[in-house]
Amino acid sequence: MKYTTDIRIRTNSDPIVRHNKIHHGQHGGIYVHEKGQGLIEENEVYANTLAGVWITTGSTPVLRRNRIHSGKQVGVYFYDNGHGKLEDNDIFNHLYSGVQIRTGSNPVIRGNKIWGGQNGGVLVYNGGLGLLEQNEIFDNAMAGVWIKTDSNPTLKRNKIFDGRDGGICIFNGGKGVLEENDIFRNAQAGVLISTQSHPVLRRNRIFDGLAAGVEITNNATATLEHNQIFNNRFGGLCLASGVSPLVRGNKIFSNQDAVEKAVGGGQRVIPDTTWNSYAMTVPAARRTHPRHRHAL
Repeated sequence: MKYTTDIRIRTNSDPIVRHNKIHHGQHGGIYVHEKGQGLIEENEVYANTLAGVWITTGSTPVLRRNRIHSGKQVGVYFYDNGHGKLEDNDIFNHLYSGVQIRTGSNPVIRGNKIWGGQNGGVLVYNGGLGLLEQNEIFDNAMAGVWIKTDSNPTLKRNKIFDGRDGGICIFNGGKGVLEENDIFRNAQAGVLISTQSHPVLRRNRIFDGLAAGVEITNNATATLEHNQIFNNRFGGLCLASGVSPLVRGNKIFSNQDAVEKAVGGGQRVIPDTTWNSYAMTVPAARRTHPRHRHAL
């Protein structure tokens, strides 16, 4: 069965939407609102003008084993207290982010593969929440996960890798709890924390990055507990002047700090006594904030 317009689920409706091709909708693929529910399973949702799936206003659908791809905006968009579950979906090749979460939305996002987003993998902003667990988030043009503007998601046991920018970027008062994630082979910092943000990083492995493991700048801070940060090119933990995170029980080792280059460039380098790496101060204004494309 093929739909050339969108499917709407609303006001406590609870349908099963299975084995459909939902594409080229002018207002998105599937719109779940006003406490809509439903099981949306094993569909192909693609090439829609707006979001592939919109979930809003207290709705709680379950999306399982769908392929959501090639959209002109966002793959799955949670806003205004949209909830529900995304499980075992492939979400890829969107012009904006694969998933966006905002304004009190609190979905469970588990076991998905999210890649090829031109504006990042997952964007959580404007008070978004959510549990992201055991996902693979990779090969996105910007950060794998963005956390911004008073958002406070929980990320557990994800693999965030091969990003063309950073692994996880936390800006503008972002919070979040990051536990037991593998963050590796990203082009910029594995975790970048900036502008009054204060996340908690616990028992993560941050490694093989092409820049810093963790970078904290622009009046941000963080709590780092029992992480392993290793084999990163520009140092395990890089701090702007005046930044004082709570750091305990971490193993920071075998980072290719390029300390000599830092000293030669006039940067101040602070020994980190935990292992054989350094916390390297970086200019507070070195990183600019990208402009995100938010779903309409």
